[in-house]
Amino acid sequence: MSETMSVAAASKAPGAKEGGAPRQHYWRGLHVPFIAPWSGESMPLGTIVRRPGPEGDGIAYADEYGRADRRHGVLWLRAGVTRGRGKPFFAEVHALRQRQAMAHLLCQVCGTSTFGRDDERHLFLVQGEEGPIAEGEKTTSPPICEPCAHESLRSCPHLRKGATAALVGYTPYWGVAGIVYDPITLTPILSDERDGLTLVGFDDPLIRWTLAARSVITLNECTTVDLELELTTVQRKLS
Repeated sequence: MSETMSVAAASKAPGAKEGGAPRQHYWRGLHVPFIAPWSGESMPLGTIVRRPGPEGDGIAYADEYGRADRRHGVLWLRAGVTRGRGKPFFAEVHALRQRQAMAHLLCQVCGTSTFGRDDERHLFLVQGEEGPIAEGEKTTSPPICEPCAHESLRSCPHLRKGATAALVGYTPYWGVAGIVYDPITLTPILSDERDGLTLVGFDDPLIRWTLAARSVITLNECTTVDLELELTTVQRKLS
C-alpha cells in the first residue's frame, strides 16, 4: 500500500493553515503537542475477537463500528477525542491524531500543515539519531514545522540530548506500529521495542492480527540539515 497527499488535498486537511491553526493547549507553561493524549480521552480497549475477512481470518472488535474502528482493512486502537480535557501525557501518542498528522503531514506539535515551503519538502526531527536519517527509514514521528522545531529543542530534555533533522520530499505509507495478537490464543504478543509496539508492513500477513496504534511511513528524498542553521534562516525570513 502506498499513499501520498497532494498539496491541494492537504490544504483541506484538518489543521491546514488556510483554515487557521487548531486551538493550542498549554500545561504548566509547556506547549502540549497536537499528538499528545489527555487523561480525559482514555477509552476501554474493547473485546478482541476472531473474524473472517477478504484475506483470511484476523482480529476485530466484538462491537466493531465500520470506519471508526478500521482503516484500510486494519483494526485501530480506540481513542477519545476530547483534546484538552484532563492532564496531558507528553511521552505518549494519541492514535487518531498521529494518524491524521501522518495522512495530512501536519505538524506534530501545533497541528498545522507543514506544506508551504518553496522546495515543497517537510521537516522531520528524529530523537537520538546517530548520523543522518537514512533513505527509506521508517518512522512513526509526524513532521514538524520550523517554529515548533525551535521551540521543541528549547523545551524538550530528550531532544536536547540529541536529534537529527532532515528535509524530506516523499513519505509513502509503509504499515503500522501496533499490538500483534497470537492467531491461536488471541493474546497479545510481547514486543521488544521500548513502546511495546511492533512494526508491521501492509504486505505482512500479521497485519490482520495487529491492533494499530501508529501509522508508519518511510522517509525518502532526504537531505540532512543543520537544524540550528535552518531555524536561523527561517527566523531571518520572518523578521
